[in-house]
Amino acid sequence: MSSNFDLFRLEADITRPPFDCNDPDLTDFFYNDSVDMAHALLSVTYAVLPKDGEDTIGFFSVSNDSIRKAELGGRSAKDRFLGPIDRRKRFKSLPAVKIGRLAVSVDHQGQGIGSGILDYLKVWFTQGNKTGCRFIVVDAYNKLEVIRFYERNGFYGLPVKDPDTETKLMFFDLHSFVRDSST
Repeated sequence: MSSNFDLFRLEADITRPPFDCNDPDLTDFFYNDSVDMAHALLSVTYAVLPKDGEDTIGFFSVSNDSIRKAELGGRSAKDRFLGPIDRRKRFKSLPAVKIGRLAVSVDHQGQGIGSGILDYLKVWFTQGNKTGCRFIVVDAYNKLEVIRFYERNGFYGLPVKDPDTETKLMFFDLHSFVRDSST
């Protein structure tokens, strides 16, 4: 993220700063659901604020998650993700962080802020690797522009059983990011 922005953790008891992304569901999450999720210890929401202003540029919420090996496809896909780990010692699921919500304010859309947030999260969850986190996952709105946004940012869709669902599970392999960053 740019040095012109600050990241601010929104605790449950903190009044939310002004925000509108022109999506009622996402805006409502920011003001209401993020409070409930924080109280229930289900997710943590962060606001992206300008250093010299009060209006929220964007926000994201994150929580712990996992991807079951069965969701990754056949044996070759599993071997690609698990590499040299002895098959007898592999987990049934792989650790992930879930982006519960991500939105950019109407005034800042189309300026690369959403991609900047995703880049920030990629670095955040690979530097120091405090908990072991292999993937970033998101239940992306099943809308073409949203799916394309995540694809442009290196996310891949997992197979969809029902194409009419409201969301599509997508993932980013942090291991590939670490390898790409070190070359």
